[in-house]
Amino acid sequence: MDILLAIPPRIEDDYGYTPAAAAVLKGNVVAHGFTAKVLDFNAEIDDLFQQQPNIANAVNNFFNFNTFYHQETWNILEALLVEWATRILSYNPRWVGLSVFSFNSQRATRLLSVQLKIQNPDVKIVIGGSGINTDKTFAETLYAKGIIDAYIKGDGEESLVELLKGNTEYHGINGTAPTQIRDLDALAYPDYTDYTLANYTNKKGLQALPITGSRGCVRNCTFCDINAAWPKFFYRSGASIASEIKHQVEKYGANAFRFTDSLTNGSMKAFREMCYELAEYRQSSAIKFQWDGHFIIRSRKQMPPEDFDAMRASGCGTVWIGIESGSERVRNHMKKGYTEADMQYTMEQLDRVGVKTRLLMIVGYVTETEEDFQETLDLFDEWLPYLHSGTIEEVQLGATLNLLPRTPLADHKDDFNIVQPTDH
Repeated sequence: MDILLAIPPRIEDDYGYTPAAAAVLKGNVVAHGFTAKVLDFNAEIDDLFQQQPNIANAVNNFFNFNTFYHQETWNILEALLVEWATRILSYNPRWVGLSVFSFNSQRATRLLSVQLKIQNPDVKIVIGGSGINTDKTFAETLYAKGIIDAYIKGDGEESLVELLKGNTEYHGINGTAPTQIRDLDALAYPDYTDYTLANYTNKKGLQALPITGSRGCVRNCTFCDINAAWPKFFYRSGASIASEIKHQVEKYGANAFRFTDSLTNGSMKAFREMCYELAEYRQSSAIKFQWDGHFIIRSRKQMPPEDFDAMRASGCGTVWIGIESGSERVRNHMKKGYTEADMQYTMEQLDRVGVKTRLLMIVGYVTETEEDFQETLDLFDEWLPYLHSGTIEEVQLGATLNLLPRTPLADHKDDFNIVQPTDH
């Protein structure tokens, strides 16, 4: 076998949606003539402790907080790590690829890599994923210590193929500057053959799969690190996106899709094409699938009412919208890129067509005053009718503002009079 792709656990809830990266990579390397298999340890460990919430919480804390340690929890995890490494090596892969979903996957990635090297010092390990893309030390440290043999930053599909060919000088590999993939339509569809998809039935009881229609963002919000990972916005055609959804519906019986994109309506041309094709397909399909995704507010001119009609007919169920603040002054400083009128128009249209929304809010933005915060509270009062109608499905307040590395706020912290403490 050329490569075994493993998903290290993090077990935090992800609304019941299958992690996509390993399936995406498998589909692409197989399309280039290589052999691959996926092992999903995140699903395994989640399933193992479903009926033991105390252990599940302790394991979750272990992976989410690097300072957390509990001897009984470690004893359980150590036995699992030994078993996982043994199982991986039983396939005798040329390479082992570990998909680092987020920062919360780093601890499991490090421990599993060490266990693999203990059992077979000659095994070749490559890591990649969002969990190392904006981190300047994690992958580099593991590589310098010989715990891993390669790491890939940025888009991994083409780089992993080149690594399997023996080309370690390709973009994104071991510190070589990554480049974005421009032709996303040319990539193979994700391959979920090795997944136990029943492990990822979402909270609504639907068989859910992720889908990616674009990378990057058309906005550059001051608190967001998306543009650090993908400086340019590239998107698939609407026909390509619709074709993948049809394929996954017919092959896996999927009836729910969540877009991994920063925004589903970044390109209105692609968005319209996708919506119209899916609306037509849903009329003839026995599976009445739905899709959810992140969504940006646009003006009536950019997105007239008929676009919302097509969006609903295509199966759109819920959109996540980064409102962030009820204060237009704060939103302008964030560079959200829409007006108060645009925001009100969008909510009216979502309510009219019956698409639900989850509002993403930030408390404690660097310019926020008590008056600005009161405007957020006032907005909640104003939008109570949308809550009662079911249009507002959830409000995510999150934590107070976090200063993420490589965001405009972090890069220009002196301009914003931000002082960072040296302790945690």
